[in-house]
Amino acid sequence: MNDQLIKLLLVEDEPSYAAVIEMVLLDLNNPRFELHHADRLAAGIEQLQNHHYDIALLDLVLPDSQGISSYINAQAAAPGLPIIVLTGMDDQKLALQAVREGAQDFLVKGQIEGKMLGRVIRYAIERKRSAEALRQSEEFFRLISESVTDLIAVLDCNGRRLYNSPSYAKLLGDPEVLTGTDSFEQIHPDDRGLVKIAFEKAVETRQSQRCTYRLLLSNGDVRYIESQGSIINDATGKPCKVVVVSRDITEHKEAVSVLRNALTDVKKSHEELKRTQLQLIQAEKLEAISTFAAGVAHEVKNPLQTVILGVDYLSNQYGNDSTAAMILDDMGSAVQRADAIIKGLLEFSAYRKRDVQDENLSEIIEMSLYAVGSELSNSPIQLRKDLTEELPLLRLDLKTLKHVFINLFMHCIRCMASEGGVLKVRTFAEVLKHNYMVNGRSSVYFKAGETIVIAEVEDTAGAVDDTMAPSLNRGLTSAKKEPNLGLTVLKKIIELYGGIIQVVSNDIGNKYTIVFKATNAHKTL
Repeated sequence: MNDQLIKLLLVEDEPSYAAVIEMVLLDLNNPRFELHHADRLAAGIEQLQNHHYDIALLDLVLPDSQGISSYINAQAAAPGLPIIVLTGMDDQKLALQAVREGAQDFLVKGQIEGKMLGRVIRYAIERKRSAEALRQSEEFFRLISESVTDLIAVLDCNGRRLYNSPSYAKLLGDPEVLTGTDSFEQIHPDDRGLVKIAFEKAVETRQSQRCTYRLLLSNGDVRYIESQGSIINDATGKPCKVVVVSRDITEHKEAVSVLRNALTDVKKSHEELKRTQLQLIQAEKLEAISTFAAGVAHEVKNPLQTVILGVDYLSNQYGNDSTAAMILDDMGSAVQRADAIIKGLLEFSAYRKRDVQDENLSEIIEMSLYAVGSELSNSPIQLRKDLTEELPLLRLDLKTLKHVFINLFMHCIRCMASEGGVLKVRTFAEVLKHNYMVNGRSSVYFKAGETIVIAEVEDTAGAVDDTMAPSLNRGLTSAKKEPNLGLTVLKKIIELYGGIIQVVSNDIGNKYTIVFKATNAHKTL
């Protein structure tokens, strides 16, 4: 300012006093003044409206205007101009009133000194500029806060509201009413402690903090809010206010939730597609096995009939030779056993259409036991069953699995038919505690936490022969060489439905354990 020329308008009706003011200002070299004079308020207002001035000295008692109205009219003519009022000894009360109305300062006539006048003028200009800059900043802040949708709040260090932007009206009502209230009151009780910790940390560390919480509205609605608090320090560097900029992210969270659900649905659809593909693959495998079994059975059946006729002929021819008769008898038994297997293959291959549904394993076993009921009643065999009614469902073909269990039960019945025994059948479900892989094959793999359904079939027919022990690797054979479909075929059918069969033998009998994954956890056909 010292290098600038200050244009000053003096509105004073006394020529002698105006001359004194002009002389005092001309004596000041720092700053320099350009003085303009008007002896009436009307003339001064005209100059204010037509020319630019840096400051005005205004006598409150003029020929055409007296009192506070002189200042009010002058200020109205130049709203942004700093004005210093001049008053007599008896008019200091009037001068103070003018200051309250917006005058920058007042000077008492007769007490004006050169340096003091220059200093008062400079300070008045600076104060007016500072006040105008502050006004513009406040107006700028007001326009921003009214235009943005973000929630802007100014809080004291205890969390009480000093200011709330107009955008708060949609959530909490009139922002003016919120002034002085506790900003934590509307926060959900479950989130309030977390928000207070973040607020106190911001005040303590003087670093911005961000948190997300729920806001409870007066109508009971809940909105999700994301806030960041920043510290304002006072002149001593101590925190005095906290500016909190918040955003309503409820719609965003809902959109994210919808997207997450959509992704879950996509993933589920993908899994369903994979299961459907596996169903097709497994169905093709089963169809291929059925076709292969039918082909093998038909190819073998005709030569086998020739062998049967040949054995019968040789038996008639050499029946008197005990050695030959024994050999032919063993050959006949072997041929009959092979013929029974061929019949079983034909029966299996005859049923091509698979009806895969969610089934209860206990119900399938009940139907299978009913089918072999006549064989059980005509044999010295006791049946002991422990079937769990409410089992997790299995995705399989009822008729095929029923056929598997009928053949397994018939196998056990035939093994015990001559000496009698006990047939034990049990079903139950359990949750695996550890991962379990069968014979190192990744194709039959059970994971910890999966639910499995187990069927145990146990007979007292004595141990299966030596070829039975490693049968899971080489294929199951029939205990005591009795004719049936063949445990190797049963094993393959069970595996096609995602299950396994294991055999444990001892001197007392044989235990067949069949394991499936529950429907929601295993490969479906």
